[in-house]
Amino acid sequence: MEKHKTTIVVIDDDPDFIDAGTPVLESAFYNVVTALSPNEGKEKIFSEKPDLILLDIMMDSLFDGFSLCNAIKTSKEYKEFKDTPIIFVSAVKEKTGSRFAFRGEEQGMIGPDDYMDKPVKPNDLLARIEKFLKK
Repeated sequence: MEKHKTTIVVIDDDPDFIDAGTPVLESAFYNVVTALSPNEGKEKIFSEKPDLILLDIMMDSLFDGFSLCNAIKTSKEYKEFKDTPIIFVSAVKEKTGSRFAFRGEEQGMIGPDDYMDKPVKPNDLLARIEKFLKK
């Protein structure tokens, strides 16, 4: 019987990140499913039932990633996914020189399980993912 391949959904509107990240994840034998918008990401989460989600923060709006993360962690609609690890991957630091100052918890929002600044180092990314997938 074939072992269940771990599925990672990558939700990011930056095709360069998806093009660079997908082969890295596939080289570690992950099944990679990508989405270029929060709405597409939502569809993929329900259809693919991922083991982990890599999520960009800023897509159509500044808070897309936070909104989706909070929905996954707290809403009834996503209740089967509330324990799915979410890693934010963001270029905010690269663009602004500092990490995003938005504190979701102060707005009553549940944040991600981890946070990485772009550009991510492949080995660092894989190490972080491994940490969450080791049950």
